[in-house]
Amino acid sequence: MKKIGVNIDLNLQEILRELLEVEFYSIESMMEYEIERIDAVILDLKYEKDENKIHFFSRKNIPVVILCSKDEDLKRISKYFKKREIYDCVYRDDYFQLEKSLDELFNEKIITQDAEEIVINDNFYKAIIRIEEITYINYCRLSRKTEITSKNGRIYYSKRGFSEVEEKLKGFNCFIKVDRGTLINKNLLKEIDYKGEKITFLGERKLFVSRSKLKNLEENLDLFGNRIEL
Repeated sequence: MKKIGVNIDLNLQEILRELLEVEFYSIESMMEYEIERIDAVILDLKYEKDENKIHFFSRKNIPVVILCSKDEDLKRISKYFKKREIYDCVYRDDYFQLEKSLDELFNEKIITQDAEEIVINDNFYKAIIRIEEITYINYCRLSRKTEITSKNGRIYYSKRGFSEVEEKLKGFNCFIKVDRGTLINKNLLKEIDYKGEKITFLGERKLFVSRSKLKNLEENLDLFGNRIEL
């Protein structure tokens, strides 16, 4: 049975219990005692006036579904999506859409939650790479292939298009989209250099990115979470 942390109306909890086989837990108790047990979180913007809980669960890689009304601040919701801090946003009285969203989330997690490696299945070779070893993924206009660069500098080529690769990896929160054709592994990010217009990864691999894209990248990263700023 799935375990969901909630800050929603009690009536909605009863309706969801009839639609889904789930157990609900108070957000406050989950944050303090049982964070590892949560499969997902549902937060109603009517009750969540600050962003702390959304940031908290996003950093823990726990999918967040927020509930809203048609009158909610769309700019605020859009910001959550851009930062990949939420999985979905549903109108609070659209019970069946919420059920559908959770079903899709759990089915997606079955596929990706235990995966630690990817298999590149090209015409002439097969390669197995650990997710944690991938530094960045980008589309090369010269080769017209999707390139997957590892920490040791090895480049693998996939016959799949970039958008298809991006879709297959969307369940992994370590990847952030820098521009239309580049994904980076945020867990391997070491430096953002605005003057040199580049980012450096652990292992000293570098990737040149325009200054405007670097600014967007910084806005989508939680640079100071659990860190000391000097």
